Formats: sequence, structure tokens, C-alpha cells
Amino acid sequence: MNTKGREKPIRKSLHLKGIAAAPGIAMGQAFVLEKSPLQIPQYWIPVKELNSEIQRFQESILKINEDFLRIKERLCKYEGQAQIHILESYGMILQDELLVQNTIDHIKSEHINAEWALQKTLTRIKSVFSNFEESYFRERQSDIDYIGQKIIEHLVVGNTQEPMSNLPLNSILVAQDLSPAETSELHKYRIKGFVTEVGGETSHTAIVSRAMHLPAVLGCKQITQKIKNGETLILDGEAGIVILHPGPEELAHYQSLQKESVQADKKLLKQIHLPTETLDHFRLHLLANIELVEEIDSLKMQGAEGIGLFRTEFLFLNRAQAPSEEEQFQIYKKVVESVYPLPATIRTLDIGADKIPTQHKYKSEPNPALGLRAIRFCLKEKTLFKAQLRALLRASVFGRLKVMLPMISSLSEVAQVKKLLEEIKEELSAKKIDYDPHLPLGVMVETPSAVILAREIAREVDFLSIGTNDLIQYSLAVDRINEGVAHLYKPLHPTVLRLMKMTVQAAQEAHIPVGVCGEMASSPWYILILLGLGFSQLSMNALSIPRVKGMIRALSFREAKAVFEHALTFEYEQDLESFVRKELKRLVDVDALKISRI
Repeated sequence: MNTKGREKPIRKSLHLKGIAAAPGIAMGQAFVLEKSPLQIPQYWIPVKELNSEIQRFQESILKINEDFLRIKERLCKYEGQAQIHILESYGMILQDELLVQNTIDHIKSEHINAEWALQKTLTRIKSVFSNFEESYFRERQSDIDYIGQKIIEHLVVGNTQEPMSNLPLNSILVAQDLSPAETSELHKYRIKGFVTEVGGETSHTAIVSRAMHLPAVLGCKQITQKIKNGETLILDGEAGIVILHPGPEELAHYQSLQKESVQADKKLLKQIHLPTETLDHFRLHLLANIELVEEIDSLKMQGAEGIGLFRTEFLFLNRAQAPSEEEQFQIYKKVVESVYPLPATIRTLDIGADKIPTQHKYKSEPNPALGLRAIRFCLKEKTLFKAQLRALLRASVFGRLKVMLPMISSLSEVAQVKKLLEEIKEELSAKKIDYDPHLPLGVMVETPSAVILAREIAREVDFLSIGTNDLIQYSLAVDRINEGVAHLYKPLHPTVLRLMKMTVQAAQEAHIPVGVCGEMASSPWYILILLGLGFSQLSMNALSIPRVKGMIRALSFREAKAVFEHALTFEYEQDLESFVRKELKRLVDVDALKISRI
């Protein structure tokens, strides 16, 4: 057949739907990551060589741990780096007795090589996890798989593989899966974004990509089979769409969106010095959630009016011994001094659930979200807790420190903490050590029982702050990282709105401030409702502050309050969501605020 002179056929664009994991638009050529399975050698080890084989395995553990520490240090350089604990958890897994000692036992008792022994251990760990609830352990199994693969790679080839070493500059990575650690390394390849077949909005990989400002779409089924290297893609991380073979009009449209997005960001950043008040002058405060002292510079650049939540549990993870009182004091002192005269709210240990300190005797629980965590853990480990309270009291004279208690579910827990504080104050006074005798004490409202007891709790403390992530999870009985039920996790649910209203009313009756320090505060779609509820402050990741401030300044409190009151009349969450979105679009220019496509 003579094809001379025939025009090249125009490929029709293909739209693929995934999960919007990290906002932003990327356009470029695809690079499909192929990971070839590693052949695991199996052979017998002579008795006289068993110790050297065990040493070979232990050296691999050390090498992988060094790699994770290196990645963690690199991750610390990014803004929004709040998820360092993912790397911390890897370090904990590498020290886990079940992983390490079991492998050594296999080598010793069965006289087999380290790779074979590790493979047996991994199989056993998976069988143990399969007996627990899938909601929690799916992600842990993925982490174990990744770490096991890294150790075996090191044992087999002497070093870990670099599957992305040929990644072209400015490409869009297409992969079956990416671990959080691999995601944190992507910056060095200077890619524009990535899409994977697995993963969800709340996965660790999504969290890291958002921290790195790297557009990402996850959960895009079979995408590695539909796309070839070098093909042109548009990746829309806000809509969760990947467009293969885009036409000229689609390219022009997304180029325009990119330009508008940059302009909107610049405009919002120009407003960060302005007060956060509505058109009818209702004033509230926007603060930042942080985990590391190094994030303080970033929060100031985004216009935060203080720290609404400083997480302390990461001081305790992945280390042989708990931090001393003096070490904690120096960190808390630095935090409050760095933001002074702005306030700094430091949350006491929220350890437990999936965050167990390495040095501690407690093991992971089968149902950790309902187990020994947060204030329950602290009241059981009073020596450890009192050291933290002493450090906080000592730091209180260096700025505007507030202390917040997580996961309160009864009034007696508040009473126990207040009693401990009084004991510590007497000890400090006896030693003539300065502290703020009126150190504000607040409570995170995260459980339905705390809401029901909010009036009584509010009379005992100086402020309340709703942790929306856990409150939604516990009140709706939904694990948001469980893909099977994640769609039931609804911030705009009639139950959630009524619980928040009860909390606000309790705080107002007690004449104490009430705020929000959960993910809900950072999403523009919920600001209309939170504003209408009458919160006095919202705390969120620092990067969200300019956009939330721009939105609040475009709304009136009177209208927001009317919208909230009407929202309370809805019985079905889908009707409630639809109403709020419609009202938001009616009241503000969502395009100008860059929220129209979320």
C-alpha cells in the first residue's frame, strides 16, 4: 500500500481518571518506570560462616537506615515537610525485633543465607498482619514490603537499585507504585509530576508529594499499560485527571490555567500582611500546624499569626532513649521565642496508635485508634509525661506558650492533668525555677464524648480546639485511609456539623476561645461553614494560609452564618455538600481564589 503523502493520523486524546493527590498542573513527556523483579538467591551456609552471614545482614540494615536518614535530612529542606515521621517509621521498622531477630534466628537455626532468611521473615510478618484489621495494616504491609525489598537489593547487588537513574529531565513519571521515600527523592530528577496506579489521597506518598509541591494523581488504574515512554501527557493534580495525547485546544487551556494559578498565588501572597477579617469586620486568626522548629520561618512567610499546633511526638520516635527534660525544654523554649510576640500552642504527646516510641515496652495494638494513645498513654506513663510538663512550664516564661491535651474523652483526664501540673508547679517553686503560673491549658476535641462533655470541659480549661480529622473518624466510625470506606469520610456530614456547633456553643458559654486545628481548616470548600460557626481561630499547614485568608476577606460573617444555619437543616450529606458548594460559588469569585477546580 502506498502511504506516501498521507498525513499522519491524529490521535484522539484519552482522559484517565485517578485520585487528586497533590494540586498543580504538569505537562510533558511520560517516563514509565519499570521495576524488574529481583531474583532472591537461596543457599546453605556452613556452620563456621553463620556469624559472618549474620553480620552481612546487620550491615545491610545499617546501610538502609543510613539511606533513610539521608533522605529525611533532604526532606527537611522543603516547606510543608510535616511528614518526616514517615521516614521515622521506616527507621523503627528496621529496628523491629520481629524483622531483625527473626531473620537472624532463621540464619542460625536453618543455616540459610540472609536473603532467604529475610524472605521467610517477611512472609511470616505478612501472615501476622493478615490477622489484624485491614484498615490499619494495609499501609504497614506496604512499608514492610518496601523496606524488605531495599534490604534484599542491598544484600544481592551490594547497593540499592536506582530505578529512576534514567529519568529524563522535566518528564512526568508514570509508575505502578512509589513509596514515600522514593517520592521524597524525586526532586533530584527535576520531574514535573507523577501518576501511579495505586495509592490514595491520604497515603504517605500523597502527603509527601503535597509537601514537595509536586503535582500528583494516584490510583489511576492500569496507567502503566496505557502509556508509553515519550508520549505527551497533561497531569491535573487538582482534578485527578491525566490526559494522554492532548489536542492543541487542551494544551492551550491548561497552559492558561497554569498561568492563572501563578498569578493567583502572587496576588494572595500580597495580602498576607492584611488582617484576617470578613467584609463586615468579623475578625479571626489563622495559625500554622508544624512539627519542626525549622518550619517557623516558612509559617512567617505565609502570614501565620502564630502556631496553633506544634506536635511533640516526633521528638520521641526512632531513638533509643526518650528526650530528656532539658532537651525538650531547649526545643520548646526555641519554639516560643521564635514566634514571640505571637502565641505558640504546643500539644502534649500524641503517642500511640501507629506512633510507638522505639524505646518503649508497648507493642502495636490490633485496634490502635481505640487503644492506648495520646493522653491515655501519658497518664499511664506519668514519669515521662511529667518530664514533658516540667519542660513546658519552664519554657512558658520565654513567650506566649499554651499547652493543649490530645484525645480527651472524659473530664477525669483533664482533672488528672491539672493535678499533675499543680504538683510540678510546687516542685519548680521549691527549686526557685521560673514558670508562668497562669499557663493556658486547652483541650483538643476529637471524640464524641468530649463534645457531649464540652460544657463541663470548657469550665475547666482556657481554650478548645477541634481536631477535625479524628472527630470525623470517630463520630462516623470511618477509617479515612481505608480505601474500602474512605468515601464515607465526610467533613460536610450533618453529624459533624452538629457536633462542631455543640462545641462552639460550649466554648462561647464559658467565654473561652475555640478553634479548629484539623485538615478541614485548610480546605477552602469548608471555610464558609467554619466561618459561619463562629470559630475564633483556624490552624492549618502554613501553605494554605494565603488562600484561606483571601477567601475569608471575600466573605461576610452575616452571610456565612446564614449559610451555616441553613446547612443544619439538611439530613443527607450529599445534599449538604451540594448546598455548600453552590453557596460558596454564589458568594465568592472561586476562580480568582484558585479554588474552582478542587
